[in-house]
Amino acid sequence: MPKKNRATAAQRARQRQAATGEKYTTALRAETRAAAQRPAVVHAMFSAEGAGWAPIIQRAERALDEVWPGHPAPHWEEKFGDLCWKGAPWSQGPEVWAVVNQATREAASTCQTCPSPGRKRVVVVGLDWGGMPWVKTCCDACYSVPPSHVWHPFLRKEYQQLVEWYENRG
Repeated sequence: MPKKNRATAAQRARQRQAATGEKYTTALRAETRAAAQRPAVVHAMFSAEGAGWAPIIQRAERALDEVWPGHPAPHWEEKFGDLCWKGAPWSQGPEVWAVVNQATREAASTCQTCPSPGRKRVVVVGLDWGGMPWVKTCCDACYSVPPSHVWHPFLRKEYQQLVEWYENRG
């Protein structure tokens, strides 16, 4: 299934050929080697950990210290590709929710794994027990889906429905 705004190795090789004058086959071999050397990103369910979201969470917690001294330690999670504060007290004032909403908005357009701009993507998590489609916020470089999972008969329909809902909207 082709992905929007994601260049293939052949397209990158053509761009490289046009920019440098390098032979297409040499550029394609280099792009293929570079893709193979790139470590696969392992995504985990509900995890808000990652180099992309860590600064956002740290800024939010510093801002919470200012507007709500002595607040309980936030438990940040990922849900449907969004950053969420689980167990937040609903009775707090608008200043607290402004901080939480700002962090959520910023995380919605930042790759969770690296600080690059990202968007919601359907990935596969739980590869050790067979895997299932899951929505994460990723950039093009951190986005990967094992080809066997995309075309597995059991997962194909669920995967395609999630792609239609999250990736092909707007």
